[in-house]
Amino acid sequence: MRTDLKRDWWKRRRVWWPLTALLALSVCVGLGIAYSGVSRVVVYNQTGASIAQLTISAGRQAGSFRDVGDRESVRFALSEAGEASDIVIATNGFEMWRGDYIEPRGGYRAVVRLRRDGQAECITTISWWQGLLRAFTDSSPTRS
Repeated sequence: MRTDLKRDWWKRRRVWWPLTALLALSVCVGLGIAYSGVSRVVVYNQTGASIAQLTISAGRQAGSFRDVGDRESVRFALSEAGEASDIVIATNGFEMWRGDYIEPRGGYRAVVRLRRDGQAECITTISWWQGLLRAFTDSSPTRS
C-alpha cells in the first residue's frame, strides 16, 4: 500500500528530485556567469621540445611555469586588477612572441600555440555569456 499519499505535497520524492535538479542547474549557471568575466591565456607547447621556463605576461601581470613538456599546456587567469595590454610569451628568459591585445576583465580567452618552426599562433575569443551581454547592451536603444 502506498504511504506517500498521506504525506504533504512538498515531502514527496516526485517533488524533491526535480527541485534538487533545478537547484543544481541554477548553481552551475550562476557559477558560469560569475566566472565568465575572468580573462585567461592558454599556451600550448607544440615545439617538439620541453620548455624549462615559460613566462606569460599580460595586463601588467606575469605567470611563470617550469618544465612545460611537448604537447602540454598551461593556463594563466588574469586578475581584474591589471590593465589592458599585449600578451608576451617568454621562454627560458627570452621573449619569443608578443601579440594580441587582451583586457583583464571581460571574459577573453587567448589561446597561443607555440609551433616547431618558432612561430606562434594566437586565437582570441570571448566567453558566450559576455558576448551575449555585449550584444544586448550594444544593440539596446539609447534615450536622448
